[in-house]
Order: sequence, then C-alpha cells, then structure tokens
Amino acid sequence: MVSLRDTNKHAAWCSNYEFEDVICEVDEVDRLHLEPGHAYDARHWFARRLVWKPGLRRLTPYVNPGLKPIVLEREYDLFVFICMNPADLIYLSAIKGWKKRCRKKVCFMVEFYARWEKEYRFHLGLLQDFDHIALAFSGSVDAVRAATGQPCHHVPLAADVLRFSPFPTAPARCIDVYSMGRRNATVHDALLSAADRRDIFYIYDTIPGLLVQPSDHRQHRDLIANCAKRSRFFVAYPAKVDVAEETRGQSEVGARFYEGAAAGAILLGRAPTVPAFANEFNWNEAVVDVPPTADGVQA
Repeated sequence: MVSLRDTNKHAAWCSNYEFEDVICEVDEVDRLHLEPGHAYDARHWFARRLVWKPGLRRLTPYVNPGLKPIVLEREYDLFVFICMNPADLIYLSAIKGWKKRCRKKVCFMVEFYARWEKEYRFHLGLLQDFDHIALAFSGSVDAVRAATGQPCHHVPLAADVLRFSPFPTAPARCIDVYSMGRRNATVHDALLSAADRRDIFYIYDTIPGLLVQPSDHRQHRDLIANCAKRSRFFVAYPAKVDVAEETRGQSEVGARFYEGAAAGAILLGRAPTVPAFANEFNWNEAVVDVPPTADGVQA
C-alpha cells in the first residue's frame, strides 16, 4: 500500500490515513510512503498542469511530480492506492514496478462526482491499470465504470469506531454542539448567536480547511474523536454542502455522518438524498433535520 501521508498534510486527508492505519492493523501490509523530493514545488506544479494540456497529457504517466521514487523490489498479491480525488492519480508515476509486481491492483477514491466524468476523462483513463476501483460515493459508480471499463464498487466511508466510541468509560457530554468542516452559513450564524447568549457551548472551525495541516494525523483524529464523544449534537451535512457548483446536484454521504454516529452523538443537519444513506443509517430519525434558517435552529 502506497500512502500520501508524507506528501499531503491537509486535514481532510487525515481520515484516509486513518483508513490505511486500520488496514495495517488487521493485515500484513508493507506501507510505502511517497515523499517530496528535489524541486518538489516546481515539479508538482508542472505535473498538475500537464494533465490539462491535450497535446502533452499523454506524458503524464511518465512525469514524476517531484516525489522520491519508490521501487517495488518484490512480488505482491495486492497493490492498494487510496486517494482523495482524480488529481492524486498523477502520483502513481513515482511508483516503479507496481503494474508488473502486483497480482491485483485496487484504487479507492474518496471524492468523485458523476458529473465530473467529462472534465476528468483523462484522469479516469489512468485507472484502467487497476483491476478494481472502489468509490466512496455510490452515485458515481456507474459513471466511472462506463468511463474506465473496469469493475467499480461502492465502498462507503467510515471512521475508526474504536477511536471514536465513548465506551467503555463514557465521558460527560460537556459540548452542546460540535461542527467541523463545511457547514450551512445561516445555521452556523444561529448557533453562534446561541453561544453568544451562553445558551450553548458550541465548538466550530475558525480556520479555512486548506490551511489546516496537522503535523500528525493520528493526533488530529484523536482530537476530533475526543470532542465528538463529548458532544451532545454533531453537525453533519451531505458532502460539500457549501459548494453546490462542485457536486452539481449529487447528494452524497460525507465522513461527518460516520464520525458523529460512531461517537454516539445526535446528528444535526440534513440527511443526504442518495439511497445509500438509508441503507447505511437505517434507523428512524438518523439525522435531526435543521431548516437553513435561524428559526429552525431555535426550534
């Protein structure tokens, strides 16, 4: 398994690294870390843009985006690559021998929306070397299968339940509302007003997500879990709730639902409309629906 943990430190990727850690705990895995190499910033910038140039993009599989090369020196039954989105596929060029030395290849992609298919058609072509493609978003499986011609599967997001569970020694739920990541601005303002009146203890992010780059992903996940298991309400919305132009109408199950549920908190926000949500959160009132108005929060 090749990990991006030493290349991309953004907080949103930390749950991917948690997934890798769990895999390594339950099976025999050689986890190899891609690391920035000489002139990383310039080479990474070039490789990221090369893929969008129709006349040059065919060179993408051969251009190392500034990473220290990894050479596979033994045979493996399985190669696993966990990535956030199609843009991460350019990192495969820094791994030598993965196509020939691994009997089966699997890519798990967290974030891909079906209507991205035309925009990322070339990127998806890089997936044709994999035997199986797993997607966190169920509504995208058919689109990626059609674009790649490869077996595609829905593998839902999750959380390390042993990390997030409040048991066996449940702490006091001293946080009234915990909101992390993307949010509805109107609901957030109403919760801020309630906190200002000292009606609730409200914890929320104050720094834009791209600027949050934890030095240790395990400590970051521990902090989130410790807050979640001490929260009465945990805010959860469909993935990318505040950037509808990116989802293009596709409502998917974001990671927050799994984290809040694993911590035993009451999920507060809006349930995704994708059928997979009803299958995975199959109990009554899995999410307390909050209308996007101040009155909805007060109610």
